[in-house]
Amino acid sequence: MPSRATAFSRSACALLLLTACTWLVEIAALVVLWRNQILAPYAFFPNQAYDFLAKIRWYADPVLGWAPGLPDRFAGLPAIEKISALAALLPATLATALVLALLGGVLAALQPRLASSLRRAIVGWMALGLLVHVAVSLPAFGLDEGLRLGRLAFRARSLIVDGMLLATAVSLVAALLAWALAPRFERSRVSGAVGVLLMIVLAGAASTLAGPTVVSSDPTPLPTPDTTRPQRNIILISLDSLRADHVGAYGYKRPTSPNFDGFAKQGVLFRNAISTSSWTLPTHLTMFTGRSQVSHGVTVDTKVLSTSIPTLGEIFHEAGYATAGFVSGPYVGGHYGYARGMDTYEDLSEKWGKSAEARAAILSPAINEKALAWLDQDHKQPFFLFLHYFDIHYDFVPPAPYDTMFDPDYTGTMDGHFFIERDDVHKNMPARDLDHIRALYDGEIRFTDEHVGRVLDRLRDKGLLDSTVVMITADHGDEFFEHGNKGHHRTVYDEVTRIPMAIRLPGEQYAGQSVEEQASLIDVFPTLLDAAGLTPPKQAEGLSLLDGLRGETSNREEIYSDFYDKRGFNLQVARRTASGKTIEHFNRITHPKRGPLEYYDLSTDPGERTNLSPGRPQAMTDSLPPMTAWLQSQWTAQQSAAADGHSSVSLELDEETKQRLESLGYVGE
Repeated sequence: MPSRATAFSRSACALLLLTACTWLVEIAALVVLWRNQILAPYAFFPNQAYDFLAKIRWYADPVLGWAPGLPDRFAGLPAIEKISALAALLPATLATALVLALLGGVLAALQPRLASSLRRAIVGWMALGLLVHVAVSLPAFGLDEGLRLGRLAFRARSLIVDGMLLATAVSLVAALLAWALAPRFERSRVSGAVGVLLMIVLAGAASTLAGPTVVSSDPTPLPTPDTTRPQRNIILISLDSLRADHVGAYGYKRPTSPNFDGFAKQGVLFRNAISTSSWTLPTHLTMFTGRSQVSHGVTVDTKVLSTSIPTLGEIFHEAGYATAGFVSGPYVGGHYGYARGMDTYEDLSEKWGKSAEARAAILSPAINEKALAWLDQDHKQPFFLFLHYFDIHYDFVPPAPYDTMFDPDYTGTMDGHFFIERDDVHKNMPARDLDHIRALYDGEIRFTDEHVGRVLDRLRDKGLLDSTVVMITADHGDEFFEHGNKGHHRTVYDEVTRIPMAIRLPGEQYAGQSVEEQASLIDVFPTLLDAAGLTPPKQAEGLSLLDGLRGETSNREEIYSDFYDKRGFNLQVARRTASGKTIEHFNRITHPKRGPLEYYDLSTDPGERTNLSPGRPQAMTDSLPPMTAWLQSQWTAQQSAAADGHSSVSLELDEETKQRLESLGYVGE
């Protein structure tokens, strides 16, 4: 039996050897597997293919906060960039290994048989590594939501998709390499002592290798108004789930949107407006903050907006505006940050708790009742009003006569209830039934458009249009199997990211203009502030769309959209130019049929039917470096907010909220 000191030394040396081997194997695996792709920083997707020491470092941050950080930047295409970015893994994992080595060494000293040989100690550390991988992957199974076999089997794919199996494979290869090298170390009399000493020296020097840290900055100051310009009322209207190609102003044949079409003729229509994502929460927070979802940090529904990021409500309130919001969906609930700075903010969907009721709820009349009553008040100051109409969102159950308006001759049994869940709504369903579902969707659009028209009529009747800026847009669209999917919250193809957008200025300034250049949902924030004579905070992104109307030229070539599924099943970013679109799937296993990269020539293939990425077109290769730079800028902005101590915080969803979200198809399967 080895002495206690020998057992301690062997245990520590075994962990050092396993750490070094794992780091080498992991670097090689990540560089090879992510060849010709952008590699995200560790903290972006912490469940991805990283070793157990990195995962311990991440999840034990409150305890190991003194240790060097993990890779914190996006790495570009060349292998050397990835190796450079991943260099931070070594000091971070060595520091973690030091702590574990001390604890494990003490345990080995108390029970020397645990480290009777270097190989036996390696097996012990490997067993710990497997436990860590399993523990980190368990949350993806959603065990707190039930133990139904079908759901568990569905979520078992997380073992592949979130990289756990890949990480385990890396660990096993590293363990075999360490096993092969162990005899050489064990034959050396000083190997154990040297190993422990080397570990301490490297861990002590690790902080100098960990790379730059994010410098804290003060919370963003609110802008002051330009008193030389007349103060205007500002109204932002959001139409949930409305895709542009189902709107008359964009060439749709059915008369779904006469009020929006007339509004666009009196104002400015943006023909190529692109959303920043494909679901409600991050896109609306982008409208309210002028920051992408990576930048504002609310990528999942259990996060709320950082208090260091100012919102439209706060800025307008500080500028002396009366502020109000009337909304009709849980992802625009005030607790996410929308209500900050709002004198009045009401989510009218809160009364719908049960799934069937929520799906069939008709909310536009209630929104109008509140909105028109608020407009009828005698406002002594300019106002900012936010209206969100939810009825277009599935389920597609418009009230009469809109339920038969666009398909009166249908005699089948298909209806719009439970569009996401029902098994008979699939990509191979009868074309006639799918056409009927689209007709019901169009009925919802027409119903909602009628209510928007009543708000516009009230503004006209009260003589407010000459002093009011009105912007109408949508957060995203819906898919009807154009790429094999239904609904939204899944992809970043144009059917869910190309949205309607129009603005009407007082006196019908620039009326009738149609803008072909790409516009982004991230432009809503600076545009509305510009219209009010306010300068956006310097941290805000996007462009004021009024600049182009004034004749100023923009050097922006691309628009970005991104989507992140909270369980790691679906992680993708799109860079869209006037002529082409590149999509990168950071989880390369998510879309095996299409591969980790997609590229579409929009000039000849606006429907994104032919993926040209297998031919490695130059346009796709050229698009990845700017995408890397953009992602890094967003990541840096989020980390800066975190350094302020005001980073996005977790939100505990109560059972009623979970039920409401599940009824919308966002929670569960």
